[in-house]
Amino acid sequence: MGEFPELSKRKPLQSPRPEPELKTVEEMFKAIRRIMKRQAIKASESQYDVMVCVRSVDAAKAVFEAVPVKGRPIGYGNAVMSALDALHEIFWDDEGEYTSRGMVGDVCFDVEQLLDRQYTFKHRNIDEKEVRLLLNQEMEQIIASIQTPSIALNEANIKTEVQGANNTTYYVEFTFEGASDEYASVIGKIYSDEFYENLIRRDFGQLFPDDD
Repeated sequence: MGEFPELSKRKPLQSPRPEPELKTVEEMFKAIRRIMKRQAIKASESQYDVMVCVRSVDAAKAVFEAVPVKGRPIGYGNAVMSALDALHEIFWDDEGEYTSRGMVGDVCFDVEQLLDRQYTFKHRNIDEKEVRLLLNQEMEQIIASIQTPSIALNEANIKTEVQGANNTTYYVEFTFEGASDEYASVIGKIYSDEFYENLIRRDFGQLFPDDD
């Protein structure tokens, strides 16, 4: 029998441990930097389009590093996520369009998962049923108060506070899209913090002309 080929002595990449609750913006920065490092290793070990993969991760890293490290952890993380999403919308490499978009998409996915876990920490004591009910009630009031959809064109956003059980304060924001004389979309968001960063839930509604 022939000899078995020598196996690579390089250890395979291990799945990263879930990040703990990140309490400072510096911790969030380091967590996203770890994602970039893992993706860079993954790109360099790709079995095809290696240079395309490397350039794609380099582009994502450059966008990440351009975001100022300031503010609160979730706010900073959301800023990085927005910048990466914008990159994903426009980025491609002529030598491998789908590969390049896929690599940037992988980075976006990992950062999004990181933020989702942080939201879980922030919302672990929140009554989801209560939040859904409060947001629906506020949206019904907004829709009832705006009888003509075109009026929504003049409303950049509406912010308010609502009280839940046990004196819990939630922060609600409404924005409008596609407003015309016939129709407008209402996007309602409810947050756990006064800075409108820790999003708990998002719902959608519609405005139509009042026929009365």
